[in-house]
Amino acid sequence: MPQWTSFAIFFSVVLSVYGGAHYYLYTWFVRLAEPTRRLRRRVGLIFILLVISFPLARILARYDFNSFNYHLTLISSIWMALSLYLFILALGSDLIFILYKIFPFSPRLLAGQSLFYRRFLVACISAGVLMIGGYALGEARNLRVTRLEILLTGLPPEMDGFSLVQVSDIHYGVLTENGKLSKIVDRINELQADVVVITGDLVDEGVSHMEEMAKPLTRLKSRQGVFAVTGNHEYYAGVDRAVAIMKKAGISVLRNEKALLPGGLQLLGVDDPTGSRRMGNPLPDLDKLLSQLDAKKPSILLYHQPIQFEKVAASGIGLQLSGHTHGGQLYPIIFISRMIYPLTPGIHQRGKSYLFVSRGVGTWGPPMRLGSPPELVYIRLRTPGKQLEGSREG
Repeated sequence: MPQWTSFAIFFSVVLSVYGGAHYYLYTWFVRLAEPTRRLRRRVGLIFILLVISFPLARILARYDFNSFNYHLTLISSIWMALSLYLFILALGSDLIFILYKIFPFSPRLLAGQSLFYRRFLVACISAGVLMIGGYALGEARNLRVTRLEILLTGLPPEMDGFSLVQVSDIHYGVLTENGKLSKIVDRINELQADVVVITGDLVDEGVSHMEEMAKPLTRLKSRQGVFAVTGNHEYYAGVDRAVAIMKKAGISVLRNEKALLPGGLQLLGVDDPTGSRRMGNPLPDLDKLLSQLDAKKPSILLYHQPIQFEKVAASGIGLQLSGHTHGGQLYPIIFISRMIYPLTPGIHQRGKSYLFVSRGVGTWGPPMRLGSPPELVYIRLRTPGKQLEGSREG
């Protein structure tokens, strides 16, 4: 199926579901608040504009980056999260009313007989949603540093304490532009790592100003270089364009290849499989890449999605670093994410091999997080047999 056809189908399905949810919210508001005809029309028009605003903002961002696009993207993205929580709470209130009709368990007031009560309920739910949204906006801006130590098989004594910083899922775009990217770069540089690795989704969907990110990225500092792999969003944005920008910034992009660092540390990087599933590219040959592994030397694999860890561990890779899921980003999407990707954010172990899944630093869609704060990951590699200090966030 051609790329544009699959995208059109996906876009149509998402827009239909999003529009259907807004129709339910509109009818819920009219049924409970009984607004005037004039107010109903205004609310209906606002809901229609909100439904089309997010895809419109995405389209406009591909052609120009200006104040209008920024504010349209900001408002429509925040509303995506607010409408989710409004839908959940509205549906919950309707279920309570249905249960009351079947099993009367409260005074007549709860049955929805009082217009004052119903309007008060709408106001309380709306206020609650705004409070949730405000907290989620704040949590998305609270970038933390997760620090941990990992015993890496084959690490020689002279490399004990070798450090790296993993940054994942920045999603550079309209809402994460050079100002925010510069702050992330500053936080990375403060950690003074031996190596910096970017495990995919450095960019969001394609935006007109994407080349501008090269300037802050050139300020990334580490003793042994900066390495990256592609994520699914690099393909949505145009993988050749994204890779060219990274290379211009001095970042080594590992596309199904291996780099050998001083001390014998093998750093392997594999392309995200999205390039095969949705863009028609050949599937990344992970087996071929793993066959290049020298089992006697320490090794780290950069793989955007937290998948195929069993195969990776069986091959003898000491550490796999992944991201992609954002930890679900928002409740209750967190539970859906865990069903799709059972290897949740944090550390996992199979034999002598480890996988660390990062929650990432950025966001997709709503610039908000709830229950899954953003993180940079600082890892100290230790020679097997050393005493570890454990992990912590700060």
